[in-house]
Amino acid sequence: MKNIKFLCVLLALIILTGCFANMSPSEKVENMMNRYIKNDQEIMNELDATLTEQKLTKAQMTRYKEIIKAEYSNIKYDIKDEKIDGDEAKVELQIEVKDLYKASKKAGDYLLDHTEEFYTDDVYDETKFKDYKLKMMEEMTDTIKYTIFIELSNEDGIWTIHELDQETLEKIHGIYDYETA
Repeated sequence: MKNIKFLCVLLALIILTGCFANMSPSEKVENMMNRYIKNDQEIMNELDATLTEQKLTKAQMTRYKEIIKAEYSNIKYDIKDEKIDGDEAKVELQIEVKDLYKASKKAGDYLLDHTEEFYTDDVYDETKFKDYKLKMMEEMTDTIKYTIFIELSNEDGIWTIHELDQETLEKIHGIYDYETA
């Protein structure tokens, strides 16, 4: 009985590995985007690592994480093109995300004209501003479309996505500064 279970598990692993090995570059990118949409644990771990680098209170970190999780869950994407050149590939896709950059910019503009609102005991209180900025991000409903390119390499017959650059990540998060780009 143990041998049958072992063979079933082994067969399932071979089939699954074969399915992933045969994925085209576009299918790999689609799989990656769906992991964002589903708030995959690995994606959430990467988000946690990024958030720990921010100067946020614990409550702000929790709020910001919820904003980005909602952003991920609502990503719309459309694969536009796939170019393969030997063992290298580039997939072009258009994404639509909430325009969190616009919310952040509005908060910054508001700060310039209303600095005194963010003072505590006559001293600028960055925590108050960050809370305001998070509120603006939570309330944002405008969306924006970006074209992004995902590069892949074929290693031993399996397409592997290269690490995403900062600009691509900012576009996925909706925080890309498109005004100065």
